[in-house]
Amino acid sequence: MIAIRIPKKQWGKAWRAMIEIGPVRLVASDPIYEVLPAQLELLNARGFSYQVLKPDHFRKDKQRHAASD
Repeated sequence: MIAIRIPKKQWGKAWRAMIEIGPVRLVASDPIYEVLPAQLELLNARGFSYQVLKPDHFRKDKQRHAASD
């Protein structure tokens, strides 16, 4: 999956457009979303701006640590 960050001013309209094509998953509180390539094509076609992120940039928020027993 591809991870992107959408500017807050465009978030609502971009999100509504992307869910027309498929699911959008929030993966970090930044907010960072995992999207499909088709959703990126849609964002480009409609003139939305976004930033593509490397997986290691957002996965640090979701790391889990084993609990000691």
